[in-house]
Amino acid sequence: MADNCRWYSIGDITLQVESDLAFSEQTFSDKLELFRIASPGPDVVQIRHHFGLPDMTGWDFSREKYRREPWAIYQTDAGWIYLGILPQGFEEKLWKVVVFNPDHAQADIWHPDESAFLQGGATSLTLFPSDQILVARLLAGRSGCYLHSAGAIINGAGMLFVGHSEAGKSTTTQMLIDAGVRGDLPVEILCDDRNIVRRFASGWQAYGSWSHGDIPLVSPASAPLRAICFIEKSAENSLMPLADRQEITRRLLACVIKPFVTVEWWEKTIDVVARLAAEARFYLMRFDKSGAIVSEIERLK
Repeated sequence: MADNCRWYSIGDITLQVESDLAFSEQTFSDKLELFRIASPGPDVVQIRHHFGLPDMTGWDFSREKYRREPWAIYQTDAGWIYLGILPQGFEEKLWKVVVFNPDHAQADIWHPDESAFLQGGATSLTLFPSDQILVARLLAGRSGCYLHSAGAIINGAGMLFVGHSEAGKSTTTQMLIDAGVRGDLPVEILCDDRNIVRRFASGWQAYGSWSHGDIPLVSPASAPLRAICFIEKSAENSLMPLADRQEITRRLLACVIKPFVTVEWWEKTIDVVARLAAEARFYLMRFDKSGAIVSEIERLK
């Protein structure tokens, strides 16, 4: 039986991925297979892959909302058109054509040919450079967001260590891995670079993602959020509670992963971040490479 439909779960969102060509065991990378599920959950987003660019005669390109390589984005009465544009000098005009419905819960993706699909080892379900352009948009309407962060489940609770590049996310992740290997700490790594938080009636939940940095260790697991630490490399090792909600909000917004930003997305995301800042526990974490900070992290209850 042809394998033309698969399901993957991220942040409790099911991505139903369909293709005009059958999938093989090599179509997607091993890290994506970790997130594959046997049947869809209640919240399903459909992604359909087609091969050969469509005839766009009669399409509405009158409302351009964004143009910067690699995307030109247009709003239409039926949703959104994303054109994958190439720099000047390339003989080809487009590397993708994508049509989304208004809330991005349905996507038809046309590829110029079959080559990328048949090559295998794809690191994204959309076959974009990253799936974040889609998932980050979906999260805003689901009381969630992506954060630049290292994430782990420690003693059964979710911990995020937030910071930009070079802040020490991968270093923190490696220290937690080492502590787990030694048996000093019950830990499961979620992702060393991009993680998800979502709010439910029961509270905030932390999730891993497949968008890792230097450490290719990811998990589809999730856990109730215990705390978020803003990380800084230092000569000392300390965890200082933060209470200034304006400062917390500012720090969080600086580390939110952004898709194509619309007013609607930004307003929803600001609301999510404001609630997170008001309801979660936050710390400033200063640390060196000795691993001494791990015992401080473990003491958080």
